[in-house]
Amino acid sequence: MTRFFFHVHDGISAFDDVGPELPDIAAAQAAAIELNSRILNEGAEGPCGRTLTGVSRTDSPGIGGQTSLVVNFSVTQRNVLN
Repeated sequence: MTRFFFHVHDGISAFDDVGPELPDIAAAQAAAIELNSRILNEGAEGPCGRTLTGVSRTDSPGIGGQTSLVVNFSVTQRNVLN
């Protein structure tokens, strides 16, 4: 098993310093997508009513690791006038 670190980026970065042990990169990709899904479902909102989130998978905690996977989502809410 390999330890994967998932850093969350939403205007600021929150670095994963523990990281789960997963069997392979496919499992890491599924975990990154699931993490983004949870963040979006919780409705974390950025400036101007926008939710910007991304998760990167690296081989070490903090800054400086090799990034092997990035999952980005951007959701924009627009007010429609009738």
